[in-house]
Amino acid sequence: MNPVEDRLREALAARAAQSPVDPDAWDKAVARSRHRVFPWRWPAWVVRLVPVAAVAVVAGVVIAATTLGQSIGQGARPAGSASTKPASPHPSASLPAGMASVVDQIPPATPFVPISLRADGHQVRVSLWFGYVPADAAAGLALCQYDSGGAYSGYSTCTSGQLPAGKLAQWAQTDGTGWIHLGVAAPQVTSVTALLPGGQTVQGTVRAVRGVADKVWAVSHPADSAAMLVFRDAAGHVVARLTTPKPSSPPSRPSQGGIPLFRYGNDTVTGYRISGDRIGFFEGGSSSWSDTPISQSALSVNNIGVDSGPDDLYGYAPTGTARVAVRLADGRLLTSPPTIAGWPGSGVVFWGPVALPAHTGLGYDTIVITYDRAGHVLREVPLLFTQ
Repeated sequence: MNPVEDRLREALAARAAQSPVDPDAWDKAVARSRHRVFPWRWPAWVVRLVPVAAVAVVAGVVIAATTLGQSIGQGARPAGSASTKPASPHPSASLPAGMASVVDQIPPATPFVPISLRADGHQVRVSLWFGYVPADAAAGLALCQYDSGGAYSGYSTCTSGQLPAGKLAQWAQTDGTGWIHLGVAAPQVTSVTALLPGGQTVQGTVRAVRGVADKVWAVSHPADSAAMLVFRDAAGHVVARLTTPKPSSPPSRPSQGGIPLFRYGNDTVTGYRISGDRIGFFEGGSSSWSDTPISQSALSVNNIGVDSGPDDLYGYAPTGTARVAVRLADGRLLTSPPTIAGWPGSGVVFWGPVALPAHTGLGYDTIVITYDRAGHVLREVPLLFTQ
């Protein structure tokens, strides 16, 4: 057992004391643990390079802890001008503690959208809403979810709320269970169906959201199965397809091609290109990786740290980025050393480390800023919206 697993056990136990979570959730979570991992999307005490052997366990247990994670993905765009205030009063005092915490950080700009799904033997109620990152409404809408039901109770997360131009459906990376997939779709989409191996199909749900042009969708299928998600319009025409791949195992460290980034303790954090045109980071016997191809991920943020000290942030950014800074909620600006060139033709450079002061948390209003060689700001991106 390692400190990460110990903390996850404590989180699960704390959640069980507040709600009717299955007492065997830990064992069931471990059995369900083979789903993709986005280590930098977890809270500060979990988001770190963890031993490869422990990654799968950590991934499975995260479903049963309260407010574990800040997943990153895509979402919807507002219809015309939208207010940054809630569409109607939603007193957080009347909400579950985990949900109230997220609502306080991302106040709803739309009504809550409830969706009921059957996932891994549990009836799960997913509450979705759109809101804005505090003090940065110009960044666009965020899509948030809160799950309740069985071992899934208490999972909450937020992601970007922008449907990319030219796409009619997008899978939001807000899945903390391995079974439940959701996202946004264009107004003309009326249905979503998951096509599973062997010809089995699962019908999902598509719902309109008052005050937002795009719709939300959700579908549930076994975590160990790949699926093709098919989106149709009212006439039954296929308008979009998305693939949910079968969960992958932790990648092996490549034998060559690594780019040393910075020293951490007695080891060096090294970036590698791994299968699927992705980037993986390795340090000693630990690793973290992304399931998003480089071509679809313009800016990434990882974190590495130990329980007894502050964390360091690092990641990659588009070519042309000379340095990266992180602006905390209190206005402090933490700057990285000059970026390190990536592989020729990869389109990325590496940045970091940015050392966080001790006892500093990263909230939804943390901003990642990229600069060019002349010191001009290229982009200001809420941490919530990074890939």
